[in-house]
Amino acid sequence: MHTSRNIDSPIPFAIACAVGQFLLTIAILKFGFSLAAPEAHGKVKLIAFASTIIYPLVLAQAFGMWQRLALGLNRIRLEPVFLASLSTAALFLPWGLRSADNGKLLSDFTIQLFNAFGEELLFRGVIFALLLSLPVWRGIVLNGLLFGAMHLIHGFMGTDWKTACGQMLVTSVCGMMFTAVRYRTGSLWLCVILHMVLNLCMMYSKVQGAAGSTVLLVERGANVIELALVAWVILAARRTAAAPAAA
Repeated sequence: MHTSRNIDSPIPFAIACAVGQFLLTIAILKFGFSLAAPEAHGKVKLIAFASTIIYPLVLAQAFGMWQRLALGLNRIRLEPVFLASLSTAALFLPWGLRSADNGKLLSDFTIQLFNAFGEELLFRGVIFALLLSLPVWRGIVLNGLLFGAMHLIHGFMGTDWKTACGQMLVTSVCGMMFTAVRYRTGSLWLCVILHMVLNLCMMYSKVQGAAGSTVLLVERGANVIELALVAWVILAARRTAAAPAAA
């Protein structure tokens, strides 16, 4: 049985973990698409998708981090920071939701659940545990930046780089919020739920059919809320750290 290991250089290890997933996903997609027939590309994507779950599980075993992943259901508590974070998803709802048949809805729900679980297991699980020894603000910022950088994969898969870099910036801020929720609540499952709900609301919202300025306003509004929650958690952590010294 592995025990939790102390990492002397948490930042390089955290970066290496993120880069490992990045390279693994690109390798699977690039080689898979080049070797498989077009009709089998869906299966290649499923393999790449599965790697985002298997890879952090292997890391958790290798580093002995199971106790530090916060997977216990007893940690699920609806704290204010989590409830406030759901408002980022709610911003996409006033324009209505597009309809989908039950099969498609169930498929999207399942995919987003596993997608959120894999990404959160790596970033707010393994990488979060690695960065926990850092000051809270540094851990949140670095975790968010690594999460955002993962989305540069779209640039390597055909998306123009301007769009890919824009996605990186937006998802970096979102990743900081996920990390702030993880700090404040101590639960990985709440991050998974938040991640999944936000993705589904964005996917099914009709806001994409509105004017471009409206879409931009909604997205920037979500960013403002995300940054406000990050600031809230950082300031609360500083007050908590300063309290013993004042006493």
